[in-house]
Amino acid sequence: MTALGMIEVRGYLGAVSVADTALKAANVTLNNAEVIRGGITTIQLTGDVAAVNAAVEAATQMAKTLNCLLSSHVIARLDEQTKALMREPEQTTSQTNSEEIPEETTHQEMNEKETAEATTIEAKIPDQPIIRENVEDEGLKKKLVDKKVSELRTIAYKMNLRSLTKKEIKFATKESLIKAILMESEGSESDWD
Repeated sequence: MTALGMIEVRGYLGAVSVADTALKAANVTLNNAEVIRGGITTIQLTGDVAAVNAAVEAATQMAKTLNCLLSSHVIARLDEQTKALMREPEQTTSQTNSEEIPEETTHQEMNEKETAEATTIEAKIPDQPIIRENVEDEGLKKKLVDKKVSELRTIAYKMNLRSLTKKEIKFATKESLIKAILMESEGSESDWD
């Protein structure tokens, strides 16, 4: 004779602890852990009547210890029509193991694709000449203001700015990058003269 044991708890921690305790206490099967609104979870166990009673009793004690028990109930000699209400476990362990291998392969393939895309993106970045034109500061400043922050960071890395370290460039704002690039370009122009 099969029985259905249900334990309703608050929170995910309570649900996991209750399910673990019930499965360790007796020879029962975890049929479903249904998450209901508001953090309430119902754990459904199936098995022999005595085993389900023992598992629900042990799980109830654990839930009381964690102060998350809402209710518990055991339905002995479950009717066939009531079984139709319950959702059966979706996969067996043999199916799960066979499906995990392709997933790992796809993760590896995705990592390889991401690496390939990253190198492609790096290759597509045009080598822009470092802005060291002998133009007025306003013209240069306007060109820099029109650029994106990521472009300004790229320029700053290529210029090897003395005023900012690489870490400072990484977290610098647009204004501070423009200021540092302008100062560097003015200093380098005076070095050329």
